[in-house]
Amino acid sequence: MRDQDKPFVAYRHAPGSLRLAPRNASGWRIMLLWSAMVVPIIGGFLAVLVSIEPRTTAFYVTLAAFVTAMAAWGVGGIVYMRTRAEIVDIDELLRPKREIERERQR
Repeated sequence: MRDQDKPFVAYRHAPGSLRLAPRNASGWRIMLLWSAMVVPIIGGFLAVLVSIEPRTTAFYVTLAAFVTAMAAWGVGGIVYMRTRAEIVDIDELLRPKREIERERQR
């Protein structure tokens, strides 16, 4: 996929720091669809939570399943969007400007 066709932009500020943003209408649609996918997870959790007693084994199993589903949803979204993103290294773009400013200060 060419960088111009990618639906997301990932801004890298430092190692381990990444900010994902939709680039075009396709990116916004994917982001909206991905955000809507959390509704069934939360709805299912609440439906089961209402029908069980607190502090029972079923409660903790349901809670563990919910936390696992939310973690998978979040990590899956990040991985999916990152693989379809053009990565822009902000430090690399600002390096020439910083060097010019350092030379002016000398």
